Amino acid sequence: MFMGNYAHKLDPKNRVAIPAGWRAIFGQELVLLDSSYHDYKVIKCFTQESFAAKLHEIRESALADGFDMGEVDEFIGDIAGKSFTAEVNAQGKLLIPKQQRDRLRLSEYARLVGRTVHFEIWNTADFDADTAEKSAVQSTLNKKFRML
Repeated sequence: MFMGNYAHKLDPKNRVAIPAGWRAIFGQELVLLDSSYHDYKVIKCFTQESFAAKLHEIRESALADGFDMGEVDEFIGDIAGKSFTAEVNAQGKLLIPKQQRDRLRLSEYARLVGRTVHFEIWNTADFDADTAEKSAVQSTLNKKFRML
């Protein structure tokens, strides 16, 4: 599971160190999906296995909800078209593709945020702004479950 959040400096080759607690992914090829979270641009990072499981979940759920197979295939194709693959090297670093670095406006630091079955890469300023803007729904959920 990917948990916690970490600010890591990009090295001169635009690689970011993966937290030590996430080292089970070293040597694995990851899927990096251009996405968003609360209107902020992020990169969602999945293992190949968790990405395949997510696509299967999307397909099954959408078809069960009555979506046309062609529409579902097109949506999954759009997801694939916004995805890149990258490997965590032996030093525990992940090369973020230039197109994705530019999209997030990453320069010196990146924020890695665990989301249980995947993690996200954020622009640190966007992550800080999102944290400050938590919604009333989040507040209500926290009052109910007392987790944050």
